[in-house]
Amino acid sequence: MNGIELAESFYLTYGRDLIAATVPEAVGRIAVGIAGQGSECFGYDDDLSRDHDYEPGFSIWLSDEDDVKYGVALARAYRTLPREYAGVKLRSRTGENTRFGVSTADGFFRSTVGRIDVPTDPMEWMAIPDHAIAVAVNGKIFRDDAGIMTRRREGFRYGMPGDVRTQKLAARIALMAQAGDYNYPRMLSRGDQAAARLAVAEYVRHALAAVYLVAGEPRPYYKWQFRGLLDLPCLRETHEPLSRLLAGGDRATTLAAIAEVNESITRELSAGKTPLDRLAQEMHASIKDRRVRELHLMEYGAE
Repeated sequence: MNGIELAESFYLTYGRDLIAATVPEAVGRIAVGIAGQGSECFGYDDDLSRDHDYEPGFSIWLSDEDDVKYGVALARAYRTLPREYAGVKLRSRTGENTRFGVSTADGFFRSTVGRIDVPTDPMEWMAIPDHAIAVAVNGKIFRDDAGIMTRRREGFRYGMPGDVRTQKLAARIALMAQAGDYNYPRMLSRGDQAAARLAVAEYVRHALAAVYLVAGEPRPYYKWQFRGLLDLPCLRETHEPLSRLLAGGDRATTLAAIAEVNESITRELSAGKTPLDRLAQEMHASIKDRRVRELHLMEYGAE
């Protein structure tokens, strides 16, 4: 079982009945699940990652008001859960430096995206890093009778204004063109191999961001971005040429891989063979919100 499956099985086997028996008044007011930092919250954990953060457990989230009423009782009940499940031993318990146990929904969002509410202002969206949104909406909610987690998770996942997404995407595409189409061959012509490789790395970084934006999925922390490509609804084919770029290669091989990624993205955007720099300018010009449109073409917001 991966971490999400282990957490849900543990909750269904022990947690659900324990909560109903010990704090019945909280039933119907709590959210239960696994989400936040860690590969297991993305479903990316494997045998190697089980040397940390792989243990039976789940999170119980409450509103601030209900935390005052039921938080202590739920925490006490949680501490009575078995310390081993499905052959996996518990390393810690609530109150012992673990993300599992009892906390508030507001606290979860404050710690992940830095705010408790979904932004209504486009400029506020520009200030939230993509990886922070990914952490706030990953994992799985097993129950949320009062909607204290689900509504906000859906808002952060799907609520980004179209003009903000367009600005972010235009910026990334413009930076792809600058790094891959312009600076990489230019640095090679100067004989500066180190700068050329840095240009390739910058191209890959911005291309990954563009792919996730096109796919409409929040981009995770850098070490999971390639793994996450395989789960996207589109542009999964960019995984191979982007991987090839980081592996290194001569000028012809590198330019071919860059062209392959460029073509995949422009095709998905129905932009035909439009050069990236021109495509970015056209996208930027299409933005309707004046404040967003007045941002620099290459401004993509918080990293």
